[in-house]
Amino acid sequence: MSRVLAAEQRWRPLDEFNFDATLAVQPGESLVMFGQPHCGACRGWRTQLPHWLPAEITLFYVDVAVATALARRFELFHLPAFVLYRAGAFHCRWHAAFSRDEVGRSLATALAAAAQEEP
Repeated sequence: MSRVLAAEQRWRPLDEFNFDATLAVQPGESLVMFGQPHCGACRGWRTQLPHWLPAEITLFYVDVAVATALARRFELFHLPAFVLYRAGAFHCRWHAAFSRDEVGRSLATALAAAAQEEP
């Protein structure tokens, strides 16, 4: 199996109809990526994050070209955008530079911080 195919298989799709119900029952940490197919940066993150994050973190993908209500709900203006959930509850918006080391540092910092209010 190719490295790209293996990475792609870690991503679970979400849309307006299953977003809240799916995340509410998700144990542990979940990272939701908002992107779209024509976004080059989105493709890069979607390819690399599965290799940079531990398998215990569940990865979800929302195509905002289809799930426009979620893009409005989270007030997204730039893609890709990320939100972190912990034990089924919103934890924070998540940002990191595009590097393995920075992703690890930023995720550890986000998880150590207190939960924020969902937008």
